[in-house]
Parts: sequence; C-alpha cells; structure tokens
Amino acid sequence: MQYLKYSFILFILIPFMAFSQTYKPGKKGGLYNTGQNSIDKGWYFGLGITYMMPYSPVTENIESADSLGNTFRTRHFATPKTTVMKSFTSQIGPFVEIGKFRMNDKRIINYMDYGLSYKWFRGGEKYQQQSFVNEVFIPASEIKQEGSFSDHNISAHFNLGYRFDKTDKMFYVNGLGLNLDYSFIKGRTGTTPIPNNEYNADGPGSIIGELHYFFGMGFKTGKRLIIMPIVETPIFAIFPFNHIYSTHDYYNTRHRPWLIRVRFMFLKKGSKSCPAVYNPMGIDPNGNGPK
Repeated sequence: MQYLKYSFILFILIPFMAFSQTYKPGKKGGLYNTGQNSIDKGWYFGLGITYMMPYSPVTENIESADSLGNTFRTRHFATPKTTVMKSFTSQIGPFVEIGKFRMNDKRIINYMDYGLSYKWFRGGEKYQQQSFVNEVFIPASEIKQEGSFSDHNISAHFNLGYRFDKTDKMFYVNGLGLNLDYSFIKGRTGTTPIPNNEYNADGPGSIIGELHYFFGMGFKTGKRLIIMPIVETPIFAIFPFNHIYSTHDYYNTRHRPWLIRVRFMFLKKGSKSCPAVYNPMGIDPNGNGPK
C-alpha cells in the first residue's frame, strides 16, 4: 500500500516537472518563445457528471446428463443494473475539476492542460441462476441477486491535443491524456461468480492509471472567459498493467467510464484571445489611434 501511495504522488509530480522543463519562457516573453500575445493561458474550473456505461450481459450454461437420458442445465446470467436504452440515473455521479491550460499557434500540439478532479463512479449488476431438467424450468431453483458499487475518486490528469479554430469565437480540440485515480472511499456489494467467467469480487483496485481520449468545443466570450463542453473516456489501461481493457470490471460485468462536463476557462490578461481594451483617448494597447 505504501508503494501505491508513492506511485500516486509521483504520477502527480511528473506532468508538472515535464512542463517546467519543456515550456520555459523565451527571451521575447511568452511560454513557447513566440511572444506573450501568441499564448492563451489561465485557470479552469469544470462541473459535470460521470456515467458508467454498461457492457453486454454475461451468460453461461452448464449442461450434464445421466445414464437414463435426462438432461440438466444450469443457466447463469448477469447484466449491468441498467442499459443504455433505459433510464441510467443509477449509473451517474458528479464530477468536479480544477487546473491550468495553455494554447498556442503550433501546427500539431497546440493545446495542453493539467489539474485535479473528483469523480464518483456508480453502478451495479443483476445476477440470476436457473435450473432446467429436460429443458423444463424448476422455479424453486431460481436465485436472484443484485450487486452495486459506489467509488469516490480523486484524480490527477495531464492532456495534450490539437485545437482547430472554426471561427474567431469557436474552436474544436481533441487529444490524448493520462489520468491516475485514487479511490479513497469504496462501496462494494457483489454477486455470485459465473463459472468460466472472469470475476472481480473486489472491483478495480484503489489506484488506476489510464490513457484516455477527449474531445471538446470551445466558445469564446467577451470577458476573458471560454466555455468548453468536453467528453472523455479511457482507451488503454496502464496501471495495473495486467490487461489492455479500458473498461472497469465489477463482479461479473464491465463498465465504461464516460466523463461529461462543462469547463469554464479564465484567460489570463495578455492572452491573445483577450478582448482589446481602449482608453478614453482612443489609443489601443498596440499604440494605434482612432482612424
């Protein structure tokens, strides 16, 4: 457990160390050595939801026969508590984030952010077991169970991406990032394992490291504020590196985390997207007078 704590701290520090080593202010000013006016930067604050999208149900049939020709079948069936097409209120939790961002005019990687967030992952699973003799259902054999999970996580993230300016007031951004989640509160109520199926009685571990994909749409306002809805989901498991699944395994079934939020990005004074400020004499910040 001590090792996991040190790993979590190291993951948080690496992006900040890399940022300080790679993006040093140039002689002309500005984070990317292109001048202060070519940079958009500042703090952001985001609010949204997490949605644990359920995956397909899991079914297993155990069959046998006796010397008299009778057949016996036991059916095990597990399905996430809800499905995408039905109400998914039991799969939703709150999401809050805070951090810093940088945007420049590079052609490939021109967006970066890093910060901390809180995630609440919620969901569950329904389990059934039924027995059949000569394909006749035996009602007394039926077993029904319901499992649930409720994990509160604190997470560190670091993102790099490409930003495309659609207009002066709107842009798209997408890219890849790293996140490391630490579950400081875990609530788990499991179900019975299905034979011949991967089963995780405890659910995911306390620390999870992932590679994720994100997509956002930014809308610039006239008061140094950018409003950007963002969708994010993991695509590759890094820690623990025992599989490459990007879904989270709870009991017999798996769930895909989706992070859906609205980010409020506050531009620092001097950013390129800040609205021009004119003094009473009509002189703009570049020294140009009225025409």
